[in-house]
Amino acid sequence: MNKKLFVISVPIVLVPYLALFTLATVFFSTKFPFFNYIMESVFDSNALYLIAALLLYCLLTGVLSIVLFFVSIYKKWDAISLAKTAIIMKLAQVPAYVLIFALGAVFVITIFTIPFSIGLFVIDCLSVFMTGLFVTSSVIATIRNNTFTLKEVIWVILLQFVFCADVISSVIFYIKLKRANKQQTPNNKFASSND
Repeated sequence: MNKKLFVISVPIVLVPYLALFTLATVFFSTKFPFFNYIMESVFDSNALYLIAALLLYCLLTGVLSIVLFFVSIYKKWDAISLAKTAIIMKLAQVPAYVLIFALGAVFVITIFTIPFSIGLFVIDCLSVFMTGLFVTSSVIATIRNNTFTLKEVIWVILLQFVFCADVISSVIFYIKLKRANKQQTPNNKFASSND
């Protein structure tokens, strides 16, 4: 697997975790010294600064993922490396998604916390979009090789932007891609592996 690609993708993986950190800092700044220090020293006890910092980070990582999408297509990056990186990204975000879903369900109960629920949903959608671009670029790389049918390609791309289905379709796509790659390359025990 391409280590540089994985390192570049880390900021995208952190988006839902930073949303949770922002939420914890806002709600627990009076109860825990760590969150209090963050709110007072870094954000001048203003939650709007903290939320603005999170939104700016989301914007920057969104731009990063779009740039990586186009660069991966232009430079013809390896489809297997892109697919594997996308799976790692998606699986790394699952714990944050579970916690965000639980908190979002709790926040819907009272009218005063519904904006938090909406904000968490928007950040989840953005995160799914960013990781979906990685698999989409991998799918586009396989189109050049005629590895998959048009129907499979369309379904994989569409499912990348649907919660839960994105992880499952990414794993299935990666397994099929590895299988197809093994069938295309001759059985040579000295052949180098892409991952």
